[in-house]
Formats: sequence, structure tokens, C-alpha cells
Amino acid sequence: MRLLGLADLRRGPGAALLEATVALGFSEGVARAGLEAELAAWTAPGALDGLRAELPPGLPATRLPRTMLVVAARTLPASAMRAALMGRALGARVFVKTASGQEAVAEALAAADPEVVPRPFASLDLASRDAAISESDSIVVLGSDGAIAAMQHATPAGTAFTGYGHRLSAAWLARVDDAALTGLAADLCAWDQGGCLSPQVVWAPDPERTAAALAERVAELERALPMEVPDTAWPARHAARVKAEMLGRAFATETAVVAALERPDFISSPGYRFLWVLPADPSALTPVAPLLSTLALSGPVPPALPLGLRLCPPGQMQRPPLTWPHDGRPNLPPLLRP
Repeated sequence: MRLLGLADLRRGPGAALLEATVALGFSEGVARAGLEAELAAWTAPGALDGLRAELPPGLPATRLPRTMLVVAARTLPASAMRAALMGRALGARVFVKTASGQEAVAEALAAADPEVVPRPFASLDLASRDAAISESDSIVVLGSDGAIAAMQHATPAGTAFTGYGHRLSAAWLARVDDAALTGLAADLCAWDQGGCLSPQVVWAPDPERTAAALAERVAELERALPMEVPDTAWPARHAARVKAEMLGRAFATETAVVAALERPDFISSPGYRFLWVLPADPSALTPVAPLLSTLALSGPVPPALPLGLRLCPPGQMQRPPLTWPHDGRPNLPPLLRP
């Protein structure tokens, strides 16, 4: 496995990966911070040993996948990289199919390791899709629930299949202090609030005061982590801000909006650093519990959290360790051949 050669983002494949990530619309500061966080997870002491410990003792070599197909549909570059590295950790040759327009990410991974092969095909090109499936004995799909269902339907029995679909994340600040605020501001800015590990809402005892303080921390961080809101995102952002100003209060920074409401019910964020701050009521967690991926915690843990939910301190939401059970599952065993 030679993908860890990507760790140097100043030259070679690492620089190409950084350039490809910036081309997706991230500022260089955001792209660099996100890629460095993911690479740090792989190079952390004992990380690879901990990952390999997931495998059963005496595993027959016949169960190791020879070829794995990773379908990364509109996911973060770090997520595509992690999925590819998981396959390489098992010694598999890895085909990487990215979303249209993200092919340079797969090409950068391939430049670091010849056993990673870009495998582009259009979503409606079923012949190419089926050919890639037929050449693989383990398939990983990161994308919408619909994309996962379609790929799983096309995958024959006897081929390992792992799908990572839509999830959401949030924060619960029973204790609001400087560490929690600074950490949550970093979580919001990471990947411009993209991906399933970014907070959409935070529950806190005093939403308006928390929102105001959090906006101040974001304003400090965004100088090094700039962001431009795409034109296509402005209508949803405007509607959310109008709602916040009518029903609560919105605190804007150069790149973000932190909005406080009086009701605790979960509300989806329009993304691009728009965070809802809601009153801390444990009952508000119940409706969204099945979809929760990560909950950042400061202070006492709320009751009746679902099994498999990742809990972490604020500031670590977008920095999952290598051995994190993604969606409550181990990383390597699902990739093995039946």
C-alpha cells in the first residue's frame, strides 16, 4: 500500500490531490486541513495495527478481495481516499469511480499507487457499470440511499457489498465553554460543512447566547479557512436565514450563519456553514436518532442514545479515527469475500 505517499501535499501525488480538491470548490486552506486530517488518521501510531485487528484470526487468504470497486458518488475526497485505502489495506486492487467532474481525485490516488485504478463511467452507462461489477469481488458505495440500492440490485450474490448512505451529525453542548465553542467552530468550517460528519444543528441550554459566541469563534477561524457560497446554494441559504430572523435570531460572519431558534426540533441545514442552535431537549434526539452518525458532546451525555452512534469532543467530528465503526460497522470484515 503506497497511498501514504500522498502525505506530502507540496509535491507529487499529494500536490495533485490537493489541486484536485481545490478544483471542487474548496479553498486551499479548507482542502489542505481536510486532507491533512485524513492522512493523520492513517499515520497515527498503532492505527494500521488497530485496523488489522478487526480481522478474524486465521483468516483464509481466499476471503481477501482481489479487486474492489469503490463508487464515490458526490462524497468528500477524504471519504473516497479512506474507502480506497481500506481496500489497499487488504491487498486488493481498487477501482475508483468518482462522481462526474471529480475524476482528478481518482487520478491523484492512482499516481500514488498503481494498484488504484480510476474507473470512470456515467451513471446511466449500465454496461460499463455492470462490467466494473463483474470484475470486482468486493464493492463499496458511498452516496445516496437510491444510488446504493441501485448498485446493490446490480451486484450478484457472492460479491461482498457495503453501502454507506445518507447520515447526519449534530452537537450536544450541555456545557458551553471556550473549548466546546472553538471545537465546534472548527467542525463547522471543516470541509465547508460538507459530508455526513459535519454538524447540522447544536443543542445547547441558551441558544441565542451560544449562537452569538459560536459566531465569534467562526469569525476567527474563517480567516485561514475561507469559503465562497456557490450561486446554486444561495436560494436555500436565504430562505433559512429569513426563517431564522422571523422565528429567532441569526448571527452572520463573512462565511457563516449561526441561527438560534426557540424550538428544539431538528431542522436540516442548507449547508455551506449554516448552523442551527436549538434548546437542549433530549426528546428532540429521538426522531433523528436512526440517522445520526456522530454527536459531538460537551458535558453530561443525553439519555437513550442509539447503539453505534459515534460520540466525540467538539473539534473532532470531521476527524474520525481509523478504527471508527462507520455506521456502527467494522471497517474491514464487510469487505471480505463471503
